[in-house]
Amino acid sequence: MKKKLIGLSSLVLGFAPFVALAAQPSGGRCDGIGLGSVEGIICKIGDILSVIIPILIVLGVVYFVWGVITYVISDDEEAKKKGKNRMIYGIIGLVVIVAMWGLVGIVDRTFGLGTGTTAPPLPEVPF
Repeated sequence: MKKKLIGLSSLVLGFAPFVALAAQPSGGRCDGIGLGSVEGIICKIGDILSVIIPILIVLGVVYFVWGVITYVISDDEEAKKKGKNRMIYGIIGLVVIVAMWGLVGIVDRTFGLGTGTTAPPLPEVPF
């Protein structure tokens, strides 16, 4: 059992250098937008979520790996069931987190709040 645990932990820790969270450059992308507007509020929420979501993804992956390790090294059926449930909940959590990240990206691009993008022009009626 210890060999399985050592093998799994070395596999997980072998990929640890690839999980790096880069720091944002100084001066956020919402500097020119005031908080009094809807765009400013959405931009600030997007900035906060862009910091929180990668952390949540890492936590979801750790929870999933914890379930895999519990499932693989345990002999008891109850412990295997707990490990299986942790894996399922970890996958569900990751799907929800990535879907939320995608929704924020869609709203961000729709309102033209991303760096270097502009909102689509509104249709006009010629007079």
